[in-house]
Amino acid sequence: MKKLIPFILLFFLNQYNCQYAEGAYSKSRIYNLVKQLQKGNKKAFNELTPYFDSDKLLSENLGYHYLETAEQSFAHRALTENFIYPDNELQSENIKNSKDFIRFLAINNDKIKYYPEVEAFYITPINQKKEFIEFRELPEVKLQKIKSRYTEILSKNWIKEKGIDLLIKKNNPIVFLKICEEFYRQRDKFNNYNRNKGDFHDLLRILIGKDIGSADQNGNITWDTEDMNFDNTATLNLFVFFSKNYKNFKWNSSKNYFENHSLQVKDTEPLSNLIEDLYSENDSIAIQSYIILSQSDPIRVGKLCDEKEKNSLDRPNSITPLFPFRFLKQLSLFTNYCRQNTIDYLGSDELTSQIERLKSELTFNERRKLEDQLIKNLTFEDITSLEYWSLIHEKEVELGESAARILDIYYTKNWPTILNNPDLLKWYLKKSILFSRIGINGSLNYYLIKFTGNGSATIKILDLIKSDDPDISLQVEKAKKICLNTFEFPIDNLKISEANFNSKRINIEQEIETLRSKSIKQNDFEYNILSLSAKIGYSQIPEAIKNFKKLKFDEKSYRSPYSFLERDYGFFMIKNWKFQEVQDQFLSIYNSHTEKQLYQYYLDKAKIDYKNKEAIIDYDKIFEILKFNIGIPFTGSSLQENEVGSIIKLLELELKTNLNYPDKLCNSAGIYICPPTDRAWEWQRYLIDNNFLKAQHSDIVSFHYGYYLDKVLPYQSKD
Repeated sequence: MKKLIPFILLFFLNQYNCQYAEGAYSKSRIYNLVKQLQKGNKKAFNELTPYFDSDKLLSENLGYHYLETAEQSFAHRALTENFIYPDNELQSENIKNSKDFIRFLAINNDKIKYYPEVEAFYITPINQKKEFIEFRELPEVKLQKIKSRYTEILSKNWIKEKGIDLLIKKNNPIVFLKICEEFYRQRDKFNNYNRNKGDFHDLLRILIGKDIGSADQNGNITWDTEDMNFDNTATLNLFVFFSKNYKNFKWNSSKNYFENHSLQVKDTEPLSNLIEDLYSENDSIAIQSYIILSQSDPIRVGKLCDEKEKNSLDRPNSITPLFPFRFLKQLSLFTNYCRQNTIDYLGSDELTSQIERLKSELTFNERRKLEDQLIKNLTFEDITSLEYWSLIHEKEVELGESAARILDIYYTKNWPTILNNPDLLKWYLKKSILFSRIGINGSLNYYLIKFTGNGSATIKILDLIKSDDPDISLQVEKAKKICLNTFEFPIDNLKISEANFNSKRINIEQEIETLRSKSIKQNDFEYNILSLSAKIGYSQIPEAIKNFKKLKFDEKSYRSPYSFLERDYGFFMIKNWKFQEVQDQFLSIYNSHTEKQLYQYYLDKAKIDYKNKEAIIDYDKIFEILKFNIGIPFTGSSLQENEVGSIIKLLELELKTNLNYPDKLCNSAGIYICPPTDRAWEWQRYLIDNNFLKAQHSDIVSFHYGYYLDKVLPYQSKD
């Protein structure tokens, strides 16, 4: 308790200081001055002057955030939020102190006027300021989408309060001025963010039938209020334009919108409708539009994507990739390269059918068989098609996982062919940079890693590559450096840790009751059960299953209490552990087999190719499994352990060594990731060092090696 006293005192002292500061803020004269400015009291400017020199701190709350602001900063903010500056004249950031502000007032005091409709002061009349506005035709899809909001927008309170609905009914163009006045009145301030900007902007677009772009504070044209750069300056530019030009708009009853024949309106980009279709709720429309765009001119696609990427709030249909516009820019470059070099990226009907199968829910056996078939039979053009469709259908997790394994093994197997064919090599280098620019985790980032340890012979080949493509030239230089890197098995020195330790024999039933009594909430109890499962050894698996099936467990919050059986012991083939028949079948095999036989049983059931013709363990096949079958998906970061854990346990039991690792593959306790990667590296080295390998194996590293160097090794123990 004595240790807690200082913290308790500190807490109450902080609370007192916060309350004092808040009191000081509300009582501060500057607080009332801001209120006076908002009401149009021009004299408040003079009284604001001394605060430009004050360092006194005031407490403020912004949502849940507690802030302390110097009065001089508060004064600057009050000026900026309540004053529309003249063009090309003194701005708030140029007012350094009270002297600057006195000088500013002395020059401009007689000119400063108040605009009650927008609750702001100004010097230059709004209709005499310069505006920076652009217009373009609205894509039909976008126009219809905006029009669908018309009734909703007209139901808003501000529409009624300002009489805007009546002005629209009368086709009176002054409605543009009234909309923009209210739009600017609701401008963003320190403690007020207008979340309904889209209502104002969309209404303006509906009424003129055109898209409107407005310059932000940096002079960049923004076309959407959900663009992160759409700010008060963009709103002001709309206000200025319509203040000057609203009288020039005439109602066209046949077109059902206002026209202004003096407007300079740009044609819409022909691909714009396709971009807008990405937001369709119809999955088929969205993905077909995405495919067409991916095959379109990369310059035009890139410009459209750059504009859409700024809009961080409005998301395309979820059937498109996670970062739809990043993917799209690189895919359009990908397909453009294919067209220029007569490479088929669409694939045959047969390949398309096989890719569809990879997207579907296959058993482990079916998926592995299909993957191996594709590795054996695909051509280089087929591989390009697989890459293309895997990126298009990035959300298809199963496809991404299978594609990663196929590509990894295929490229390793055919590496000499790639090196000896300049066109294939250039295409591989080009893909390496296009994929890495997408900016997403996955094996697509590690194409260059296959140059690791290639040495001087490959450097000479790379030196012969001549290309006008700067991307390829850049990747050639990177690849040459990687060729000089020496491959070493990245083995962690720390073998026992909080995530991996030896099992303990415990009284499971008693431990469960203890946890139940100590856990205040059910969530706490469930989390603690997962920690308990991390301790359980092989011999106590039946006891654990018996006790866990009595528990009520919310698997939406945490992993299943049975997850340790796959993650800690490598029983990758068994799903739905919570079902009684699954448990009974496993326990029957468990009780009738030795531990080694149990692993062999499930490896055989999965039809894992790890034996020779005499049904004896084939260490060459096991070496390839260890190298390639812990995989990361083509896009994403969810490591797939597959059969590797079971293979490692089989090796430990067969060769009677666990290489000084704990008796469990992992002590997962519900953690997100817990692969046996370190053991896989060390077992590969063990098989080499102890002459278990009879066949020649490729020195070309796996994509997983690149992932390991990039994402895992930097965080390993250096002891």
